[in-house]
Amino acid sequence: MSTPLRPAASLPTHLAQLGAYLRARRDITQPEDVGLERFPGRRVSGLRRDEVATLAGISTEYYLRLEQGRGARPSDQVLAALARVFRLDGGARAYLLRLASGMPPTPPVEPGPAGDQIARVLAQWTHTPAYMSDPHRDIVAANPLATVFGGGGLGAGHNQIASLFSPQNKAAIVEWEDMARAAVATLRRDAHPSSPRLAQLVADLSADPDFARMWARHDVSELEDARFHIQIPGVGTLEIEAQNFGVGSLPGYQLTVLSGAPGSLAASVFAKLASSISTSAATPSPSA
Repeated sequence: MSTPLRPAASLPTHLAQLGAYLRARRDITQPEDVGLERFPGRRVSGLRRDEVATLAGISTEYYLRLEQGRGARPSDQVLAALARVFRLDGGARAYLLRLASGMPPTPPVEPGPAGDQIARVLAQWTHTPAYMSDPHRDIVAANPLATVFGGGGLGAGHNQIASLFSPQNKAAIVEWEDMARAAVATLRRDAHPSSPRLAQLVADLSADPDFARMWARHDVSELEDARFHIQIPGVGTLEIEAQNFGVGSLPGYQLTVLSGAPGSLAASVFAKLASSISTSAATPSPSA
C-alpha cells in the first residue's frame, strides 16, 4: 500500500521541487532511452517508478518518497544514479543537486556599473544584433541592430521569451520548437524559483499552451549556441547563428550575439540594416 502524502504545507519547499522535477523527468524518459523493451498495453507516458528505482539501484518505496518530497536529502550517490537514469547533462545535474540541497540560485542583482559598461559596449557594436538579458530573460541592454531586427521585441525593456512565443516568431522561425524549449530551459535554470517576476512571467506566458507544455517538462539547459532559420517575406530565409555567453560579473545574465556566415543572406541583411541605422543616426533632424 502506498504511503500517504504529508500535507503539502508541511513539505520542505526544496524537496517538493525535487519531487516535481523527478516526476517530470520520469514522464518524458522513454523505456527505449534506457534499454528497456516497450511491451504492448503500456499505460504510462514514460517510465514506471519501479523501473526508475531498479535502474538507480534503490527501492521503489524510497523512490516514491523522493517523488513525494518526503524524507531527508538523498545522498550524492543516489542523485548521481538518478541523473544517469534520466540522462541529465551537466546543467541539469547541477540543477538536480541544487534542488536537493535547497540552495537556490543567487537572487537577481541589478546590473549596476557592470551593466552600464556592457550597454556602452553594445551601443558601439554595430555590425550584428546583440543584447543582454537578466535571469528572467528580460532584456536590459541591446544595440540598435537587435532592436530593429527583432521588430522591437529584442529591445531593452522587452522579454526574450515573450518575444519568442509571439505568433510572428512561431510562424517565421523554422526550428521554433527546439529554440523555444531551450529558452524555457534557461529560464528555469537561471531564475530564482521564489522570484515574483518569475511567477508573473510564468503566469502570463502559461496562457499559451505551448509554453505551458514546455514549462511542465522541467527542462534545464546549459548555455548553448544555436543555428536557426527565419523566414522573412519578400527577403527569403536567413540562416542565423546565435552565440550565448554567461556574464561573469552578473550571475544568471546572458549576452546573446546573432550573426550570419560571411557572404550569406543573413550577413547581407545585417549589413543593410546596420547601414540604414548609421545613415539615420548621421542625418540631422530638420529644424523646427
